[in-house]
Amino acid sequence: MASSEISESVIHAVTPADCCDQYYSGEKNTDLQCFPTLVDNRFYVSCNSLNQGATNTIIFNPDQGLSDIILTMKLPAPVADGASYAGWAFPDMWGCAMINQVALRIGGSSLYYFSMDQLMVDNFTDCEDSEKKQALASLGGGAILRPADYNTPSNLYASVYLKMPFNSISALQKTLPLPTDFLTQPIQLLITFNRFADVAFPYSEEVNFGTLPNSFESANVNFRKTTMQNSEHLLARRENMLVQALNYPLRYFTQTVFRTNISQASNGTDSNYNTINLTGFRSGSLKYIDVYARQLDNTGQLPRGEGYVFAPIKSVRLLINGLVMYDSQNNSAIWSLCERKTPARFNTTYLSAQPDYSQAVPNTWNSSWVVIPFSQLCEDVAFKNVVNLGYSIQNSVVNLQVIMEDLGAYEISASYHYVSSLIFTKNTCDYVF
Repeated sequence: MASSEISESVIHAVTPADCCDQYYSGEKNTDLQCFPTLVDNRFYVSCNSLNQGATNTIIFNPDQGLSDIILTMKLPAPVADGASYAGWAFPDMWGCAMINQVALRIGGSSLYYFSMDQLMVDNFTDCEDSEKKQALASLGGGAILRPADYNTPSNLYASVYLKMPFNSISALQKTLPLPTDFLTQPIQLLITFNRFADVAFPYSEEVNFGTLPNSFESANVNFRKTTMQNSEHLLARRENMLVQALNYPLRYFTQTVFRTNISQASNGTDSNYNTINLTGFRSGSLKYIDVYARQLDNTGQLPRGEGYVFAPIKSVRLLINGLVMYDSQNNSAIWSLCERKTPARFNTTYLSAQPDYSQAVPNTWNSSWVVIPFSQLCEDVAFKNVVNLGYSIQNSVVNLQVIMEDLGAYEISASYHYVSSLIFTKNTCDYVF
């Protein structure tokens, strides 16, 4: 017997696995779609109130599979005399920054709120590569720096992917469509806008300030659906869903973000950790926590014109009941690489005034966040579900310790991600944690 055949025989004998043909196509290396489907994105809903600060209720009536949701906004064009927008600039990703929060109710489920900054971090997490992250950021609204920029129609548009628990912007790891055909009640999205003055950057002397708009010119929500080509294949047509239930595993569920303020008053050494008592945990299995920081101005507020500028965190330590579960001393960036397809960062800009106050100037910035994992990493392919449990917090005391790169006051945000499923039965659904 040839040595290669001996080696093959030994490896096959000691390896507990099914033999898969990697030369010819066949049953074991081919997936066949059982029920043919069609995809369309023809369903639009206009926001009923375009005013700044308004909350819009968007209804998606039960149909079939629901996946991607896009919100597109348009700023009003400047008035003819050019007075409107004078002295005001808009930062990168201004469309995302104009969304305060999004709430979701699926049929008769509980209503949950998500802040837009944590949804954007989830979007960046799901992107397959850094180029896609930058494209997502650019489409969220490019910087508008000078009065002439408002006369270019394309600058006035921003498109934002609304990341809900059931969908993902990822193509390689696409989630299954949400089966709304089981529902008799609609899906509700509550989208709350911010005020323009909280997002726009004043680059001119106060005497030269023009006016900002009070409302968008337009704002529309666009849905992508997946529909069975033969409705007889729908599960509700084949099974009695009044007595049975369908489990729809979620990749993760994002709890409403926790925020607090800290002050880095001395140089960042190991003896100068800022200790934060994390609260707001729910019952269930915690998969991971995203932590990010934004520096506050001299008045203790988030600076205008900075969009999603995250401050660098030098060191992070997390303790549960006094036991250190995560410790990154001066190296949080490389640990995040171990958990994600792409670095936990994205490129953006912050705005400053040109010396003659004629326009705003963009300054490049690398925004980063820290990923604190508890669940074993497992990222499967599109339309596959893998459920890995994490840490059951319950009544535990959770302390987060951080050292910032620079001195100053900061807003620290912690976004908790849980193992969860949607259970569909009796014409409605709800979350299970």
